[in-house]
Amino acid sequence: CRRNLLLPDGVPPERQWARFYIKIYRAEGLPRMNTSIMANVKKALIGENKDLVDPYVQVAFAGQKGKTSIQKSSYEPLWNEQIVFTEMFPPLCKRIKIQIRDSDKVNDVAIGTHFIDLRKISNEGDKGKAE
Repeated sequence: CRRNLLLPDGVPPERQWARFYIKIYRAEGLPRMNTSIMANVKKALIGENKDLVDPYVQVAFAGQKGKTSIQKSSYEPLWNEQIVFTEMFPPLCKRIKIQIRDSDKVNDVAIGTHFIDLRKISNEGDKGKAE
């Protein structure tokens, strides 16, 4: 089946498997998330008055997702965790999506999203180049 793959020019048909390590250290200065109307509804219904966030980081790459643990009630969470993806090299996906999210009983909310272009962080030569 792999011989029938349509690959971009310059991508060898016999690609090697590679591991991509994403290290998540910490976040700073997260905003208060529950200062909206929903916070007032929660307070009225269940007595919860919480304006701190319960952050975690979700990373998406090449159709895969991974996430860190949830840090309860923190504006400056410290994870020091690693997410590992296994994918063919060179990857056809050109960027990694990193999103910090607030864990919530009803619906998790995205606080911020950042994309990392693999071409800007890859090595030249034998160590690999993400093209």
